[in-house]
Amino acid sequence: MAYQKIVVVGPGGRLGAPLVQALLQSQDNHFEVTALVRSTSNYTVPPNLDSSRIRVLKEDFTDHSALVAALSGHDAVVLAIPFGLDLLSASQAVINAAIEAGIKRVIPSEFESDESPLTQPLYGNKQAVRELVKEAANEGKITYTLIRNGIWFDVGFQIALGFDAANKSVTLYDEGDRKFHTTTVPSVCRAIVSILANPTKFVNTVVHIHDFFLTQQDILAVVERVTESKFTVTNVDMEVLGKTSLEALMRGEFTFPNLAGVIKASIWGKESAARWDENDDSAAVGLGDANLEEEIKKVLGI
Repeated sequence: MAYQKIVVVGPGGRLGAPLVQALLQSQDNHFEVTALVRSTSNYTVPPNLDSSRIRVLKEDFTDHSALVAALSGHDAVVLAIPFGLDLLSASQAVINAAIEAGIKRVIPSEFESDESPLTQPLYGNKQAVRELVKEAANEGKITYTLIRNGIWFDVGFQIALGFDAANKSVTLYDEGDRKFHTTTVPSVCRAIVSILANPTKFVNTVVHIHDFFLTQQDILAVVERVTESKFTVTNVDMEVLGKTSLEALMRGEFTFPNLAGVIKASIWGKESAARWDENDDSAAVGLGDANLEEEIKKVLGI
């Protein structure tokens, strides 16, 4: 039986905002959505959504009793908290309260590629969250679903995938011929909706999904065709990038380029962290109809 009363933590973010919209627009399920934010948040329901269908709760995340009271009566909690220093404390606070409140399912803020030896030093916070939910699940206190979607196709088109449409240039990792899985934000939202609508299918497990399984070269060919332009190519050695970025992080240089360098090297280097069995869980959550050219045109605004 589908879960009905859903809490979204982080409803204003790049995943949280479209997820709230996807839940409300689901025609087969009548979800009741609660947006949970910190008491200091200035979050308001976006004007394109019916505010009468969204309950906004602003709570002090350090007040365990208040969080328990806020979560009581709901079925599931989806944490759409961005990766950062606050992820662990916020996730722990909400999950511990969810357990006490009797929440049936939690979907933590995973939404990434598989972890690898190269990225393990970066994901201590996420590892701690996984250990928390797995221990609680083993004790029968709650169930969980972890989602791995590889590279974000749309929001990561420039930062992760290396395409600079304005300057008609692209950074290829090595030769740009290593295959990887990638998923759009709307498709991740569809997967979450499917999991909440069919919770018995995905109990205490990792769900791997994707829209596309391809190479940078595959994307470049379509980009050049739809823009009728030739892109300037710069190649980056993934082994060198991973080594230098990790060494910098170990020296305490926690900059975005160093963090991104390690993640990119784990995906497009030998570890291939975003490459798994192409016959993953995508079909089971209703994915498989994405069109590469259409998605590229959306990203480029064509």
